[in-house]
Amino acid sequence: MKHLATLLTPSAILLTTSLCLAGADVTLDQLPAPVRTTVERETKGGQITDIERDTEHGQSIFEVEFVLDGKEYELDIAADGQLLERRLD
Repeated sequence: MKHLATLLTPSAILLTTSLCLAGADVTLDQLPAPVRTTVERETKGGQITDIERDTEHGQSIFEVEFVLDGKEYELDIAADGQLLERRLD
């Protein structure tokens, strides 16, 4: 029985850690106003494909994926609406 617990404990820790690292899906309507303003400005003319709320270094950030002119982009936006990063995916 001790051997089984020894084998299962690391697996449980890895599963719990990966679940905690996954962001929560949100809709455009659920975004705080400053974040929504930034999203609308930065994705103008594009198609939003995914929005997630995540936590990095204890701070909420919003990760937005969108397609513009056939290219996939990702934005990282702070809860106050500050654009932290824009990258080509």
